[in-house]
Amino acid sequence: MDVFDAIRAYRPCASFLNQPIPPEKLKRVLSAVRLAPSQQNLQPWRFVVVQDDERKRLLAQASSRGKLIAAAPSVVVAFAVEEDIPVTIGGYISAYPLDVAVAIDHLQLAATAEGLGTNWLIEFNEQKVRSVLHVPEGIHPIAVIPIGYPAEGNGSSAAAGGQGRKSPDEVIAYDQFPW
Repeated sequence: MDVFDAIRAYRPCASFLNQPIPPEKLKRVLSAVRLAPSQQNLQPWRFVVVQDDERKRLLAQASSRGKLIAAAPSVVVAFAVEEDIPVTIGGYISAYPLDVAVAIDHLQLAATAEGLGTNWLIEFNEQKVRSVLHVPEGIHPIAVIPIGYPAEGNGSSAAAGGQGRKSPDEVIAYDQFPW
């Protein structure tokens, strides 16, 4: 699957099969995060893969979307490392959330290309995530990403192929901001 096929095929996964992900497939998907571009190539991210059922159960308690977290064979938690990125966007906001978001997108597209489903969850209690995974200060959870084989009939068909999306003319302009 090429990158455009993966972009068209991606949709948030709403349920997973009870099937483990082969380690080599998971490693290929995870290798995509380290290839993501970042400001000054500082790579201000860390990713923790949670496969232990008890730890997934505890992590699920940190989110309103806990059932999805507990049901996934693996859960990837994306973190930003504050000290790794002194760069700011426009001089007013730190670049690390953006850099981590790009790495997460790489992970999701690689997972899609491997026939896996993901769901980028931002609904979580930071302190609970920190406690479950023993996260030190200066490291910020950005997303909890369940990953696995999608169950039948999973996802939103409106997302497939771009249906329900704004047209290019509604979101792209040239030479100036016309809206």
